[in-house]
Amino acid sequence: MHHWIPDIAQLIFEFIYDPIRTEEDREGRATVVGLARTCRAFQDPALDVLWAQLHSLDALVLCSGGKRDSNNNLIWDRPLYDADWRILAQYGKRVRTLTISPQSNTLDISTMQLLSCFPVPGPILPNLTKLNWLSDREDFFPFLRRFCGPSLTSLSLSPISWSVRKCAAIASLAPSCPLLKEFTCVNAEDSSMQAISEAVVGWNRLQVLQVGPLDEHALTHAGSLQTLQDLRFSILDLRSPMLEFCSSSAAMKISIPSPSSFYLFIQNIHFSTQRLHLFCERYDGMFPELFFSRLKECFRNPGELLELGLVKTIHHNRSIILSSIMLRPLVSFKGLNYLNLADLCTSHIDDTFLEEMAVSCPNLHDLYLGDKGRWLIAPRATFDGVVSLLKHCHQLSSLGIFFSATFKSDFTDVLQADAVNLNIRNFSVGASPIGDPMNVTVVLSSLIPNAIRISHCAQGSAELRDMEERWDTVNTWFKSFVSARKHSWEQGWLEGKAGVEKSAIA
Repeated sequence: MHHWIPDIAQLIFEFIYDPIRTEEDREGRATVVGLARTCRAFQDPALDVLWAQLHSLDALVLCSGGKRDSNNNLIWDRPLYDADWRILAQYGKRVRTLTISPQSNTLDISTMQLLSCFPVPGPILPNLTKLNWLSDREDFFPFLRRFCGPSLTSLSLSPISWSVRKCAAIASLAPSCPLLKEFTCVNAEDSSMQAISEAVVGWNRLQVLQVGPLDEHALTHAGSLQTLQDLRFSILDLRSPMLEFCSSSAAMKISIPSPSSFYLFIQNIHFSTQRLHLFCERYDGMFPELFFSRLKECFRNPGELLELGLVKTIHHNRSIILSSIMLRPLVSFKGLNYLNLADLCTSHIDDTFLEEMAVSCPNLHDLYLGDKGRWLIAPRATFDGVVSLLKHCHQLSSLGIFFSATFKSDFTDVLQADAVNLNIRNFSVGASPIGDPMNVTVVLSSLIPNAIRISHCAQGSAELRDMEERWDTVNTWFKSFVSARKHSWEQGWLEGKAGVEKSAIA
């Protein structure tokens, strides 16, 4: 048989039955099982596909002499002999992904204990590359290392609570799987910081690191990794020592207790990242006036930052009012294509600042300024500021802004041909005050004719109810106005073309 036949056969079998898909394909699996029994040439590639991903330990029990009892639970009713271990090893080497479910029952601990007696040194599944350890059971964690081997590149943990046994198991992981590239433990608590930090410093090829708080040593190590592509961690209310995050390709996501705590944390921090997203638990009413100035100083080259976001993780309507002066350092981030300040009250930014930002950051694709809150403070920005953004940021496809949708004079002043944007699909106005819905619809249908919908805050206070009704009216009329204008343009073009043709004939 040609040496390439097994590889081609495996590709075909993976097309018939893909174990990575989210929904179980019983028909496809049955087909591959039948193919495995057809001939020797098909047996190995078919078994590799069938065993590539396991969602429990059940298959390992059944293949090594286990059976189901009267309650449909899997058990071993006799010792495992040498032949059983050889069968287990034969199938175990085919497993690439294993998930330990959070719904593991009490009998699974017996399975863990028996599998830990595996007579061959090293991991039970030697070729395992991805392990999703989703169980929170404390008696499972001592067996974690038996599944972590040199081939493991992705490990995901999700403990709900932490104990000394769990921390000890995690702290000693690095020597077992030194080539790990992805480590996720997003539910980590302060009590687990030392254990996770101990493990992190032992991994030198990390590409994805998503954890809770890390100590200084682990943060320094993570910041020095050029392989890092995705870094997520949380900070405590402590001043940070000198730290340098070198990887420019890493997307950084930092969970912060409050803006004030992050302001203290970055006093001695330097970033080279192109994507920075902050997730704030609370707003303490003490938003530092120099927050964005200090943030700008953390970057060696501010113009290289592509994405910046500051998002609330706990929803409330406490106002932190940002002014144009506080936000002016943002114009130094000239390469921005994504800026999300939707959760902050931007009532005090004006049209002058919006024009300055539009000129400085012409590559913006997504921009959100205060459109998530139900603010009762009158905004200073007007349609003039919106027009400036549309005129200079030609790539804008999603825009959210809190502004005054009213007109002091003739609304036709803002209908500028060079401000028409055909890319915008999503336009959000939040709790923006609005004047005559007819005039607003005329302007928006002209400037952003391809918008799918004008989103606004709903179910607000009685003070905002009139605003909601007016924006609903704009949404009702919007598509009709766009269609009418398009028809008018087409009719005008046809009449003009006929006139030219008539003149040519004459």
